[in-house]
Formats: sequence, structure tokens, C-alpha cells
Amino acid sequence: MRGVNRIPWWVWPITAALLIIATFNLPYGYYTILRIVVCGFAVVVFFHTWENGTPTRIWPLTFVGMAILLNPLVPAHLDRSTWFYLDIGAALVIVAHLFAVRIKST
Repeated sequence: MRGVNRIPWWVWPITAALLIIATFNLPYGYYTILRIVVCGFAVVVFFHTWENGTPTRIWPLTFVGMAILLNPLVPAHLDRSTWFYLDIGAALVIVAHLFAVRIKST
């Protein structure tokens, strides 16, 4: 098993669902946990995608950007409407990666 196949497939939909849930008005603690989960997921996927040696570096760089934006140590303080679109966009990127790379490589 190489690359992203080392990660169970169900991690992608759960992470995307957590991002979709984040569009609702929830306590701040949820967003802190969300940052930890999504940043960790993005870093792990980055390393596995980079290791796989994909011909294009778009996916690894996308996940690095996601990890930087959603890191829990130095959080980006943006307004709620901006986060709404970023959360939806990040969820769509994760689902697109699931179908384009993860499922395709099985």
C-alpha cells in the first residue's frame, strides 16, 4: 500500500462533514477542534501525496495551504461570512481529492 491508500477512505468524508457542520453557528470550542482535525488531516494527506510522487504538485500544495489556513497554533481571524465560503471550499477540495486521487488509486 503506497501513498494515500495508507489512510482509510472514510477519513475524507468525515473531515468534509466536519467542515460543512462548521457553517452553522456553533460554540468556539468546535472550531478549535475543527482546526486541529483538518490541519492534521491536511498535513498527513500532504505527506502521503508528496511521497507518492504525483506528476503534478497541485494536490500537495493545496493541502499545505489548507493546513496553514486552518492551523490551530496561529489561527486566522476572519469574519463569519468568509469562513463560510472557506469551509465549503475546503470540504469540496477534500471530496474532489477523495474521488480524483484516493478512490482512483485503489
